[in-house]
Amino acid sequence: MFGKVSEFLKKHYVIIIGGLVFGTFAYNSYKDFMNPPELKEFKGVIQNHLVWSIKGECYFVRPHNGSTIYLIRVEDCDKK
Repeated sequence: MFGKVSEFLKKHYVIIIGGLVFGTFAYNSYKDFMNPPELKEFKGVIQNHLVWSIKGECYFVRPHNGSTIYLIRVEDCDKK
């Protein structure tokens, strides 16, 4: 019995390790997506404010880290 398990692991160890690495990465990405970090303060940039596009669509500017921001659509403040 143990010989068959050992043989299977020897043949498929690359796939098993790859699946574990991918699963860990996917879990961490999902966890960050479902629980975004609190608002951060970056000096000298537009953030935590409402901005409007050329079409008059309203967005909330939310920083994520030093190089990424999210524009969250807010339809209630659209200019018509």
